[in-house]
Amino acid sequence: MKYKYQLDKTSKKYVCPNCNKKTFVRFVDTLTGNYLNTIDGRCDRETKCGYFKKPESNQIVIQKYDCNTKQVKPSYHTNILIKKFGCNYKNNHFVSYLLKHFAPIDVKQVIKKYFIGTSNHWAGATVFWQIDQNINIKAGKIMLYDCNTGNRIKQPHNHISWMHKKLKLNQFVLQQCLFGLHNLCDYDTSNTLCVVESEKTAIIMSIIIPSNLWLATGSKSGFKEELLKPIKNYKIIAYPDKSEFNSWNKRAEELIKKGYRIRCSNLLENLTVDNGYDLADYLMKRTA
Repeated sequence: MKYKYQLDKTSKKYVCPNCNKKTFVRFVDTLTGNYLNTIDGRCDRETKCGYFKKPESNQIVIQKYDCNTKQVKPSYHTNILIKKFGCNYKNNHFVSYLLKHFAPIDVKQVIKKYFIGTSNHWAGATVFWQIDQNINIKAGKIMLYDCNTGNRIKQPHNHISWMHKKLKLNQFVLQQCLFGLHNLCDYDTSNTLCVVESEKTAIIMSIIIPSNLWLATGSKSGFKEELLKPIKNYKIIAYPDKSEFNSWNKRAEELIKKGYRIRCSNLLENLTVDNGYDLADYLMKRTA
């Protein structure tokens, strides 16, 4: 994908307007070859500085796809955002809910393990970062929960948004990954990985059964090979929400033919509960 303005591909560096170090890569006009200005660009000190300002108007000149994959190159968030939004947990409704049911030390550990964040996009909102196995931050999903029930707020509208929208990164190319995938480095192929739908369920199950790595697809449709490919060599148990077993099991059978070691649990399907009921709902109710 080629835009009118692109980061300079030469080795030239300028003084960063944020940290004042000579580590700043400026944007270049691809039509004229001239630098755009002194504030639009990216600092190479991604961890210690993280400054990255894109041009406000950067229309596409030519859009190119990889001839082999037919995919657009994904965008990534900078690491500094993890620290920036990794605070203010007293005003995080989801964290407040966890503290009502689990020991503070367990909640602290799971916050650290999954890099749970807090956003003021809505008062009390939570950020779930999607970080891949190579520690690339592919997305930040913002959601709002009720601090007492732990249920998502769906009225007067469904409270789900994305960090790139909040930050107004208009050219951000979103390509998601499994939530929790960055923890894969702590597990080998002898471990069993558990896949659920929601981030909330993965986090709660990580506290209840910490011996397994719990991952989330983020949606019903997220149970697909595109997201599961990084964990192909692991033993996988999928726990679909109530009413989703047939759909997920069908996909699991297709993946087995491709060499995946995966099975789909029908635990919830055999219970007399409402559609959408998930594993965390089941275990939280049993321990209440």
